[in-house]
Amino acid sequence: MHTTTLISLCISAGTAMAQTAAGVWPQTKTNLGVSFGDNIITPGAWIEPNDTTYPTVYPGYSTSSYPGTYMLMMVDYDVADSAFATLDQYSSLVPGRLVNTTTRLHWWGWNYTLQDGKFINTSNALASYHPAQPATSRVHDFTLFLFDQPQDYAPPQDVLDGLLEEHDPRHNFTLAPIVEAVGNPLAATYFWSSTPGVPDNSSATYTYSWEKI
Repeated sequence: MHTTTLISLCISAGTAMAQTAAGVWPQTKTNLGVSFGDNIITPGAWIEPNDTTYPTVYPGYSTSSYPGTYMLMMVDYDVADSAFATLDQYSSLVPGRLVNTTTRLHWWGWNYTLQDGKFINTSNALASYHPAQPATSRVHDFTLFLFDQPQDYAPPQDVLDGLLEEHDPRHNFTLAPIVEAVGNPLAATYFWSSTPGVPDNSSATYTYSWEKI
């Protein structure tokens, strides 16, 4: 079990700029503040993979009243479809940001509530945090979302049973059922990352190394 503190900052919700990259769905114009250590993310910043350790997240609102419960998610929108899919699987792939890409879930935390001005979560994540570790020099878009978690929201039973702690079910991941259940994201931000010096071989098999959190 991992406890995360999300510091509440007063970030303007009135920005006219999208907080998600072009080609990414769902979209939002409300900023979600994220930092990796001392590295504060601005939308579209490039971050070294090794610097994407467990993030601190700041809800991007100008109000201090958050009576509800929230979920956090991080998705990679630039996984090469040839990294794991066969030709007969292509038609069922969730579209990524670019042609011939799909998605991979890197994090799904839930049960975040506001306590003494901070969001606190002491429950197990539905999908533990995996840092950005692209296998090639292809630049990947990693987007972090904040979603409302209504009182009556119940994740799928196989997710509660630990399905997303396995490697393969995180590929080809769609947010559509979540948006349908809880609505569009309240806020988001994104960063780019790649592995310098590694050939961009889109047919290579993706392997990941991470510490479960």
